[in-house]
Amino acid sequence: MALEVIRIEKIPVEAVTLLISRNFLPPDGTYHAISLPFSHYPIDSFAVQIAFWKSWNKVREFDQWLEQITHQQPFTLYAAHAYSSIFHLMVTHPMCQGYYYIEEGLVAYRPPADWDVKKPFNPLRSVLYYLNFSQRNRSNRSFFTTQLGRYLGAFGVSQHSFPTLTNLQIVGLPFPKIESEEKYQCVIVHDNIYDHHGLTPTTYLRWIDVIVTDALKRGFTSIHQKFHPAQGQASLQAIEAFMQQKVAGKASLHTLGASDSIEQISLSQRPVIYVCISSVGLYAHLAGSEVVSIYKICCQDQPIFQDFGRLLPSFYLENVTYLSYPSQN
Repeated sequence: MALEVIRIEKIPVEAVTLLISRNFLPPDGTYHAISLPFSHYPIDSFAVQIAFWKSWNKVREFDQWLEQITHQQPFTLYAAHAYSSIFHLMVTHPMCQGYYYIEEGLVAYRPPADWDVKKPFNPLRSVLYYLNFSQRNRSNRSFFTTQLGRYLGAFGVSQHSFPTLTNLQIVGLPFPKIESEEKYQCVIVHDNIYDHHGLTPTTYLRWIDVIVTDALKRGFTSIHQKFHPAQGQASLQAIEAFMQQKVAGKASLHTLGASDSIEQISLSQRPVIYVCISSVGLYAHLAGSEVVSIYKICCQDQPIFQDFGRLLPSFYLENVTYLSYPSQN
């Protein structure tokens, strides 16, 4: 999406700096790209501290870095959401001329009622945030605030993107078709749920077994899979070993790299895409692929997944093929 916005806005190449995280690299070296040296999750580089004066040096370090990459020139920020401390520090910097939201994943379809993260009122917390960051990093969090800095607009894939935000520009799917010698029959997307929500390895692998069984039943002889960028190494190895054993002698197994775009693959070849709750499924659907999900199985085994359903747009949920355990067919 970032590259499409650059094209639409006619931003000169020399004026663009891409901030990279999760090991994702742009498709070529056209634009200057640097790895973001700060993080929001799983570790917040700017977490509030009792020893509030320690944050002053952190903010100073951030500002020096920002002024270095912008060459001390005014800048406009394009970001996926406003939830992180990094966003707050950037848009409240004196050189920031404003910001746009650009669609990146399911967060762009989050209902407005769920934009603000409500926490119990705690005057001490508010005071600590002020002592740590003054007005640069606020204690209140919203995914899509327009009250911080200067909001300029948003770029979305569909009319369902960023509900209620003003100045929304719909750009469609920003993924060009590609010609590839690689042929994709199906892609299994491993959501980063294995390492969260108290799942046991046995539970997750049972879900994956349902997916692989369906893929083999459909006659697929080549199966591609992609892991979440934040997937833990131990779980990745366990899933990889399970997949190899499951498809042995029945299909070939291929693992996609971090920079391989499933959305682009979907638009170009329309393979079947297997997901749980990944945003990849939404974009694959918009690109014309059949999307097959284990979401209902997840809800059956782990009721906490039901909460995620309300964050998914209905136009997507109503067009997904849902798998069930064999005994329920």
